[in-house]
Amino acid sequence: MESKNITSHLFPKADVDSTVLKRIKEQYDQEGYCVVDNVYSGAELDEMETFFEDFKNHDYNAFGNAISTDEGWEENYTFNFSEIDPSKELLRAMHPHRFSQKVKKWYLHPKIGFILMNLLGCPALGAQTMYYYKPPQSVGQGMHQDNFYLLSTPATCIAAWTPIDDTDEENGCLKVVRGSQNTKILCPPREGETNAIAEMVERSEIVPIYMQRGQTLFFNGQLIHGSSPNKSLTRSRRTFIGHYVDSMTERLAKFYHPILDMDGNKVSNILIDKNGGPCQ
Repeated sequence: MESKNITSHLFPKADVDSTVLKRIKEQYDQEGYCVVDNVYSGAELDEMETFFEDFKNHDYNAFGNAISTDEGWEENYTFNFSEIDPSKELLRAMHPHRFSQKVKKWYLHPKIGFILMNLLGCPALGAQTMYYYKPPQSVGQGMHQDNFYLLSTPATCIAAWTPIDDTDEENGCLKVVRGSQNTKILCPPREGETNAIAEMVERSEIVPIYMQRGQTLFFNGQLIHGSSPNKSLTRSRRTFIGHYVDSMTERLAKFYHPILDMDGNKVSNILIDKNGGPCQ
């Protein structure tokens, strides 16, 4: 498989060039994603890396497949960091912004909000944070669409995906089906198949996205994406991720409430989706 020679866009440190914003928007609309440089500063990335290395040493039940809400844990599938076997399941922190104001600051970063406004055409709202540790020899993630889970309506969600480590196919970089942002939500044909959606996609359409520390990938919630296992013996593929919806959102799955505006205030006018989405 040939790697995708991605085009990244420099986020200026001072005034924002309108032509850069136009190119970002054009690529996002055409391909379902865009890569932007300098969203987070080098110092912010250093702080993020240090924070999450320390985070795993605390007694947080923030790992595994459950998602916390104000009412508690939705499912009994959360563990301490040491209880997860990364060769068998994803090693990730779920909603770490609910444990730390620092994470909330990165999640609701002004540059993130500015770029999302440009891509969405209206203000963004925060729905979820995640941090993937993905150490050497750990599992990948099956092909999926984010809005299969978030159930954002009427518009889909959007992700901001920021690697702490350079990513390539050896350490399990993200892979996308370019242009699939125009695809409806696909329903896996068999229960229990974590990668069943891959059977619905031509392998020639799957493009690996190589990235460097200091870049952020923004992608549409309908975009089909996933990753292969980390085959490296020495390199991790750590990533900070925020999921967002636009301010016109009417419904969102329960797991992602409470929703925040980009100033950190709770948003109360979005209904909890109880229908289970198109695949129920």
